[in-house]
Amino acid sequence: MSDINPLEVSEYKNIKHNIGNGRPTLLAFGMSHCYSCLAMSKVLLEVVTEHPQLQIFSIDSQRDRIISRDLYKLREMPTQIFFDPQGNEVFRHSGAYKRVVFDIILKKYGFL
Repeated sequence: MSDINPLEVSEYKNIKHNIGNGRPTLLAFGMSHCYSCLAMSKVLLEVVTEHPQLQIFSIDSQRDRIISRDLYKLREMPTQIFFDPQGNEVFRHSGAYKRVVFDIILKKYGFL
């Protein structure tokens, strides 16, 4: 995992239109100085590299703190929020996943 870079960070305002666009969407909130956030981001990059059709976005909770704090009511990092194709939140998880567990969650919620 150490030779893989983290997923590129997006600004919420630039990707929010993807939520509810007919495809499932995952928002992964984290912070640049958080080890677990960085580890999760590396897992996300592995997944997006293997499945480029997936809508998975990394959001910096410090830069977009009003969104993470007020809109999504986040208290812990990293947090992943899964949305169905209609834009409804279907699952939320705080903490980092190992790749094998993350793949199971992606299948369960229709990403893979």
